[in-house]
Amino acid sequence: MAYQIGFLMDQIAGHVTNYHNLREAARHEIGLNTSWHEIHYYKSGGAIEKLRERLAPFVPSYFSGISRGAWETHKALRGQHFDALFSNASVGVFFSRTFRRIPTLIDFDATPHQIDQMEAYSPGQADPTPIAHLKWRLSQRMMQSATLLQAWSNWAKHSAIHDYGIAANNVIVNPPGIKLDFWKPAPERVARDASQARRILFVGGDFRRKGGHVLLDWFRHQPAGAYTLHIVTREPVETAPGLQIYRDMQPNSTNLLSLYHQSDLFVLPSLGECFGIATIEAMGAGLPVITSDVGGVADIVEVGRNGLIVPSNNPQELGQAITAMFADEQRRVAMGTQSRVLAEQRFDLRRNAARTFGYLRQIADLRKRPTLGVRVGRSDNA
Repeated sequence: MAYQIGFLMDQIAGHVTNYHNLREAARHEIGLNTSWHEIHYYKSGGAIEKLRERLAPFVPSYFSGISRGAWETHKALRGQHFDALFSNASVGVFFSRTFRRIPTLIDFDATPHQIDQMEAYSPGQADPTPIAHLKWRLSQRMMQSATLLQAWSNWAKHSAIHDYGIAANNVIVNPPGIKLDFWKPAPERVARDASQARRILFVGGDFRRKGGHVLLDWFRHQPAGAYTLHIVTREPVETAPGLQIYRDMQPNSTNLLSLYHQSDLFVLPSLGECFGIATIEAMGAGLPVITSDVGGVADIVEVGRNGLIVPSNNPQELGQAITAMFADEQRRVAMGTQSRVLAEQRFDLRRNAARTFGYLRQIADLRKRPTLGVRVGRSDNA
């Protein structure tokens, strides 16, 4: 019996990489007919965008973005018959009736409440109370309409339960995975002697939100030749001696993997972060990691085992953590080994994706055989 499953996939930030990973994993699933729909929030030359430019250029692009995403979601659902839906689309808040009609798994790395609490995502003044309440009510209604919620971390699950009143047994934790047969350690990784420059890697498209400026501030105060810093981003960064900048790296590329293999330490001191796909890629590649205490990081990094966690926006404590990491080369190498172990245990794409597809089969059975109840197993990471 084949299941017809529709996927509504946001095309923003780390969700893009997760979309490609999940779609590739689905090719190996038997008995699933999948229909993939990319939900974009901007289309160059699109009718919605032209209408805003012509009639209301003073209106923030945020609103035309919502309109674009909602329209693309509507087109994806129009005239289709699905046994179940997978959605991580932000505009899902406008489709609660559909999610009640079709068994739906909503996948999320953070709740809207958590995003609003992070200044790096929501700079400036908070929403006026009526707007904030409307956003909360729409989000709660969407979550209540879903058959199952799949959180990327315990941090996100906690918010769904405590900020939106969702029953705990309707929320499971199942993080995204990475292709471990691609993201694997270098054939040989040895400790460097004291005369060699240490190689630090940062990967973050949104340079400031990912804390790139914090790392750069620390780096520019270090002795010449002590470190080399490799920055992968899509934003312009001022060059400096010992600094290498890469603005054209593609996700899941061999060039990007080579950078991980050539590096000694991965650092991502984000100001705002929900999860951090790049961090688990670094772990798969066998690097010790340093991240900041935001979002669902606690589900990724075990302090003292595979890395360190520091306060966000604190160059001094970040520098102390980097210095401590390189003070004991054998410990640093051992932490990299443990990163790989944890990646295999928690972030295996095949296993975690198979779990997602299993949940979709279970909720689809509610439509095919409505007398069944949903019985979901907890993720290994719950």
